Amino acid sequence: MIDFAKHCPTCGATLGDADTCEDLFSRTQAKEFSDTDYWPVHHLSVPCYKIQHNGYSREGFWLVRALLERFTQGLDPQEFLSGERHGLGSRTRNFSLVKGEKLTELDDVKWSFLVSDVRLDTAEHYCRDVRQWAEAVLRDTAHLRQQ
Repeated sequence: MIDFAKHCPTCGATLGDADTCEDLFSRTQAKEFSDTDYWPVHHLSVPCYKIQHNGYSREGFWLVRALLERFTQGLDPQEFLSGERHGLGSRTRNFSLVKGEKLTELDDVKWSFLVSDVRLDTAEHYCRDVRQWAEAVLRDTAHLRQQ
């Protein structure tokens, strides 16, 4: 059987005819910024999308993945922002989070949850889905080793 569905070349998401993953992600961010009930998972949605679309440098990936793991384990974003920023500030690191060599190992990851799986219909669904997305990104990249 021929598959005529449109797929994202980076993460493999099945997309609608007029959609790209960037379109879907933009909708999530619009919801987060326009409805405070969607905002509580912003610290998860951005790294999930950028990790799955290889938007970080190699060094940035490892730093952001470690932070994503801490957030899923209960680190409060407000605590993080008011305390030590764990090397994320441009003054405390000697590399770019986004510019530079990418983690080519991400090309072979089979993602189990994608931006296309996130529901926007209610804030409850959205927040639950984004938390599930974050856990999946961590599981899907657990086999990678920092070099």
